[in-house]
Amino acid sequence: MNSLFEIVEKWNWHILNFACVAIMVSSLVILLEEKRSRIRKKVTILASFCLILTSMVFLVLMACSGKILEGAPDRYSFEFEEILFDLPWILYLLIEAGLLILCLFTISIFISSKRRTLTPDAIRQTVDIHPDGIAICEANGTILLSNLKIVELCRMLTGHLFVNGNTFWETIEKKERLHSDMYLIHTDDQEVWLFEKTELETKEKRFRIRATRVSERYKIIEELEEKHDRLQDIQRRMKTVTKLSGDMFIAQEEAEAKAALHNQLGQVLLMGRHYLSHTDTIDARMVYTATRQMNRFLLGEVEEPYTGEEDLSSAIAMAGSIGVLVEISGEEPHDPKSRKILSSAITECAANTVKHAEGDKIFVTIKENEGERIFCIRNNGKPPKERITESGGLLSLRKNIESSGGEMELQSVPEFLLRIKIRAEKE
Repeated sequence: MNSLFEIVEKWNWHILNFACVAIMVSSLVILLEEKRSRIRKKVTILASFCLILTSMVFLVLMACSGKILEGAPDRYSFEFEEILFDLPWILYLLIEAGLLILCLFTISIFISSKRRTLTPDAIRQTVDIHPDGIAICEANGTILLSNLKIVELCRMLTGHLFVNGNTFWETIEKKERLHSDMYLIHTDDQEVWLFEKTELETKEKRFRIRATRVSERYKIIEELEEKHDRLQDIQRRMKTVTKLSGDMFIAQEEAEAKAALHNQLGQVLLMGRHYLSHTDTIDARMVYTATRQMNRFLLGEVEEPYTGEEDLSSAIAMAGSIGVLVEISGEEPHDPKSRKILSSAITECAANTVKHAEGDKIFVTIKENEGERIFCIRNNGKPPKERITESGGLLSLRKNIESSGGEMELQSVPEFLLRIKIRAEKE
């Protein structure tokens, strides 16, 4: 079998050289790209190993070629040169084939790692295609990150480029203020945007500006405001009917109807307000259904206002839509009467927690004692400043419970507590 000396300048000699150069270039490119992307240490080790071994093989090939060109193949600078040059060229080919396989394996790991790694360019592209306007700035207004949408909004609102976060926010503060650092702005393209500024918890003082498109959600509130006059007219007519009627039963029925309408309308308004600030966690279809049904009732298109489904899961979802989390301990009832009463109680307590106690969570405890089922409902809000007067929803809830043969107790001190006792039915 021909040695390395014997194939110098022949076709197989050129194959060995070409393979060496290809492997070295590939390894070097991987190392340079890996350093820029900071992907995986395993890639660096494998690529370095390929580069070093291939370089050694290439040096042997070049040294062998140099001896032939000098015309002194029998003279060696080192003793091991004779051993290396007399080795079969097939052995070198096998070594390069192994290095080539290792190089291809390294390339596959590199490509796979790069696909799973977030690079600065990938982050930039993701931020740019986000439908919301996003900007992160230093305390002095220097822009660290901004996407295309916030730049477009800045040009639309100010007529200038987005070059300073503080200057841009000064323009926003001149618009319609919703609450705190949140502003509603109507743009020239008939869209409505909610702008919010928040401080970031970092070592350096930085803040974030976010613009969220709320056109569809704002139309819900706008529609309610447009029909406010119609609601007042209905209320005036209801008062007139009450004054003209001498029948106390009719007067009582009218009062209960107005109280129910007031409570249900209040829940829809609370739902719409909470939805504007928590668009990612609230079911938009529920808000749309509630608002549409209430509007149709106010316009006289339907005979009943929005009441929601009298089901426990629906009541919990309704509470969540106005920002109240319901935690239930104990086994949930399965009979329809108990579930209906508990659903009504949860809906009423959730609305009162937001309106009066400024809380965001209610706790429901379910117990059974000697054939009776007991529901206890508390909240994490502020305790009542004075004794609670039962009216509206609470009064209606008591009538429903007592008409079903149950009892209701209301505690104001030291904390709010609603206790309901009903006869447990066989499930």
